[in-house]
Amino acid sequence: MGLTSEEEKQSEQYQIFIGKQLNKSIHRVKGKNMVEFAEALGDTNPKYVKIGMTADGKPDYSTIIAHPSYPNCFTVDAAFDIVNWKYPLKEGETEARKLITNYGKVLHTAQSYDYTKAEVPIQHGQKLYSTGYLEKAYIQKGRLWLQSHIDTHTKDGKLVVQTKVMVVIREGGF
Repeated sequence: MGLTSEEEKQSEQYQIFIGKQLNKSIHRVKGKNMVEFAEALGDTNPKYVKIGMTADGKPDYSTIIAHPSYPNCFTVDAAFDIVNWKYPLKEGETEARKLITNYGKVLHTAQSYDYTKAEVPIQHGQKLYSTGYLEKAYIQKGRLWLQSHIDTHTKDGKLVVQTKVMVVIREGGF
């Protein structure tokens, strides 16, 4: 990261949030939404958009998998749980201080997906559960950077993706 000694000192107060669990989010995967997402990105690879038809003429989404960026549809929601976090009460305080004081200063700056440990692909009809924790918190160039790690599993516990979400809070928001 290359933090200055002043930035390291400023970052200390945020370390109490490292490892804090994010609220679980639940997402039901719908084939139609997967296709629309891939097409919105301009990716018409058949494995993401070519749906079959059932014997009775209805769309069969079992023939496609989600685009690798599809977790954007549900993991950002889990990561943004941090906007409700508060510091522990200190002696003499009656109200906990919020981590983020101005939501308008929050930016979603990056997201990455890791499928190397995935046990199954993301497919139509799955109910997915995303859980995670705050992995990093630091001040750099006057901004608070918060990186979350999120694991998403199927109903039966099979990993489908691991996601990193970076949120930045500009000055005046923390």
